[in-house]
Amino acid sequence: MPTHAVNTFRLRPGVSVAEFEAFSAELDRPTCLAFDVVLAFDVYVVDPADDSGVDVVEVMTVASWPDWERVRDTAPELKPVVDRFDELVDPDSVTTLLTRKTPLPQEI
Repeated sequence: MPTHAVNTFRLRPGVSVAEFEAFSAELDRPTCLAFDVVLAFDVYVVDPADDSGVDVVEVMTVASWPDWERVRDTAPELKPVVDRFDELVDPDSVTTLLTRKTPLPQEI
């Protein structure tokens, strides 16, 4: 069963949502989706009126979390992604929840 990694985080001071959106659309998602283990990757910007302290929510669906970790930690294609992510995102704010989708009644 696929794993859905739900990441929440804040942007670094001075980083605009538009800057992050460009990174996500042009580098992060295309690079990650090129790996067979990544099945889907959606990004949501949190409404500025929300006072949760979260700016962005990412939902990445992977076939296998251990396989994704192996790719994430060893693929040279991901180095520019990780480097740019670190420039844009407050590292102390990142939270990852590993989840699985609950089935609908007809799927049980």
